[in-house]
Amino acid sequence: MVTGQLGLEVLLRVTHSVPIVFNSVIDPVGGGQIDSLARPGGNATGFITFDYALAAKWAELLKEIAPTVTRVAVLRDSAIAAGIGQFAVIQSVALSIGVDVSVINLSRTSRDLRAPQMAV
Repeated sequence: MVTGQLGLEVLLRVTHSVPIVFNSVIDPVGGGQIDSLARPGGNATGFITFDYALAAKWAELLKEIAPTVTRVAVLRDSAIAAGIGQFAVIQSVALSIGVDVSVINLSRTSRDLRAPQMAV
């Protein structure tokens, strides 16, 4: 039993025969740890942190709240696997709700991680 993406990746490098059950992994399919949620393959199976179907509901809810919206931008950090999966789901429903979706890739740099400067 392992919790989290990093622990799962380490165990998969160490063994291909001992069964591994994981939890709190964001996107094991997108991260390449398993083949699919329905048929994981290999020696790992478990529970994901987030159901990507919710991302479709976010887009549908936005359209319900603002029915005249036709263009939407999604902010994401492409280094985070969950953002890639969520964006794919949003794209898959966009056409059916009449919305054109684009992505704005963000990333954290060391500059972003510094403490903000305060004016005195």
